[in-house]
Amino acid sequence: MRKKLLILIGISFVLLIIFLFQGRDIQDTEKIIYYLKDLDSYSCNVNIRIENDKQQINYSGKQYYDSRYGDRFDLGKDRIIVYKGNKIFIKDVNNGEKYSMDKNFNSLFKFCFIEEYISLLYTNEKIDNSFKKINNEQYQIVHLDIPGNNKNISKAELYVNLKHNIPTYLKICDSNGKNRIDVEYTDFKADPELKEDMFKVS
Repeated sequence: MRKKLLILIGISFVLLIIFLFQGRDIQDTEKIIYYLKDLDSYSCNVNIRIENDKQQINYSGKQYYDSRYGDRFDLGKDRIIVYKGNKIFIKDVNNGEKYSMDKNFNSLFKFCFIEEYISLLYTNEKIDNSFKKINNEQYQIVHLDIPGNNKNISKAELYVNLKHNIPTYLKICDSNGKNRIDVEYTDFKADPELKEDMFKVS
C-alpha cells in the first residue's frame, strides 16, 4: 500500500513539473507576441546576407518604422528607400536622383523589415514558437509562413532575445526549407519618436 502511495505521489510530482514548465513556455510566448504587436515604431541597424545558387551578396544599413508614416531603409550611405502604401520611393544620395515604383516590383529589402513579421502575427492562422540558446542568450523563435507565390521567400524565423525582448535575427527560407536570407539586427530601439519628414523623399 505504501509503495503504491509513493508511486502515486511521484507521478503527481512529475505531472506538476510538466504543467509548470508548459505554462511558463505559453506565458513567455504570448509575452513576446504581444510586445511585438504593441510596437508603434522602431529603429535598428541591419546586416543582410542573401544567398542564391550562384553567389552571396551582403548589404548593411538602417531601418526605421513608424505605424503612421511607413518604412524607411537607408542602404549604406548611397540610397534611401521609403515604403508608403503601394509605392516605393527611392533617392540616390550621390546624384540626388529620385524615382518611385510599385511596391511589388522590388520587395526584397521590404521582407527584411521586422514590421513585415509583426503584420503577419495578425494574419497567420497558426504561429509556431520554439526556444534556442545562442552564445549563452535565450531566444524565442517565431515561425511564420510568408504569403505569396515566391518560392524563394516562403518561410521566416524571427529570433527574439528573451532577456531584452529585442528582435535580433531573421532567417528566410525557400519552399524547400533552404536558408536564403539572413538578417542581423543591432542597436534596436523600441518606440522612438520619429519625424514624418524622415519618410518623405525630398
